[in-house]
Amino acid sequence: MQRFLPAHFCRGGTSKGLFLQDRALANISHATRERIILAAMGTPDPDGRQIDGMGGGISSLSKVAILHVPGAQHPTPDSPNAFPGVPWANDIAKARDSKSGWDVVYRFVQVGVREPELDWGSTCGNLISAAAMTAINWNLVHNESILNQLVQADPKSGPHATLPIRILAANNGLVVTANVPVTLDPVVPKPTLVAITGGDAVIAGVPGTGAPIVIETPIPTAPLRTGNPRDVLKVGAHEIEASIVDTGLPVIFVPADRLLNLASSTHTLASSPVALDADTAVMDLIERVRVAGATHAGIPLSSAAPKVCLVGPTDRKDADLMIRAVSVGNIHRTVPATTLSALASAAAIPGTIVQSVSSSPAHTSAPNTGDVVPLTIVHPAGTASASVKIGSVDGTKRPEAIVYTRTARLLFAGNVAVPESIFQGES
Repeated sequence: MQRFLPAHFCRGGTSKGLFLQDRALANISHATRERIILAAMGTPDPDGRQIDGMGGGISSLSKVAILHVPGAQHPTPDSPNAFPGVPWANDIAKARDSKSGWDVVYRFVQVGVREPELDWGSTCGNLISAAAMTAINWNLVHNESILNQLVQADPKSGPHATLPIRILAANNGLVVTANVPVTLDPVVPKPTLVAITGGDAVIAGVPGTGAPIVIETPIPTAPLRTGNPRDVLKVGAHEIEASIVDTGLPVIFVPADRLLNLASSTHTLASSPVALDADTAVMDLIERVRVAGATHAGIPLSSAAPKVCLVGPTDRKDADLMIRAVSVGNIHRTVPATTLSALASAAAIPGTIVQSVSSSPAHTSAPNTGDVVPLTIVHPAGTASASVKIGSVDGTKRPEAIVYTRTARLLFAGNVAVPESIFQGES
């Protein structure tokens, strides 16, 4: 016997994830909740394929998101069965604040592949685009002004608008704004908004084009985790310089040439992810750097955080630097959006490892308040871009927000099946 749970399966940026409705998971024990997620994704799988579930065998394809509106009926924050995340995520009074409130709560889970591991403490910037699209398609968000604007428009003109959605990332409490192109649903008789998926935006690592979803992520605190543009990490008998940057998820940036040299590797930063993954000396050293950086900066260590990113110069005229990001023990096939955000921020801070390898004139001097500093990086599948807005806090200039563009697409809408035995003991 199996039980069927309403779900959407979506691509967001260069990631894919299973989206579940909170009402199917709210009133059960947290242990059962986690067993449902593991079974749905096909974890654990000793062969690393997730053949018995929706997962794709690598970190970017093994993700789950749970969406709900603030004020939903959930266990109280002090309950052992509460959803992980900031305890005030469901506070409807806070959510209604016109300046600091939010429309939707986004709970992200990074799902292990070989081992039954669930990380509720990290986040996924790529899937934010799919979360925004899904919130519209599930009618979790409403905007009467935009709806009326589209209703009154000439149908022959192909009416469309941009709907800003404030999304609370429950893991860290940041409110991210996703600006989603919308139109009227041609199928539903009652005027209803639906996300537009067709467009001309291109994301390296994703075939074809899609509607651009512009995402703005605030940086509420200084992004340098230790306060230093560079730190020296002790890794065994060696030392390696690093910049530890946190714009929502901490990332340890290290010079690729130094790390590869310490690992006595014949590979370069331009080597393929498959080749680097197969170099056990390189991957072992990266993990040791990750642990050393977490210890040095006081970052709680999990499978998904902190991340490590190797950086170096590029000869390409259409980019500023080259990277290889590491996510959950593997070289990422593109770049996580959280890493891209940290890269853009670090490039705008004088003295960081990232700033030192960039070829862009925009990164050779300290930016001014009000500047918007762009960054384009080369990753294994092409290029990716983001911009950082510079603000001033107590007279000190620093990055205050990251802006980047993603596309998203609904891949299936229906139910995901999990074994009925998982619910044993639940009422």
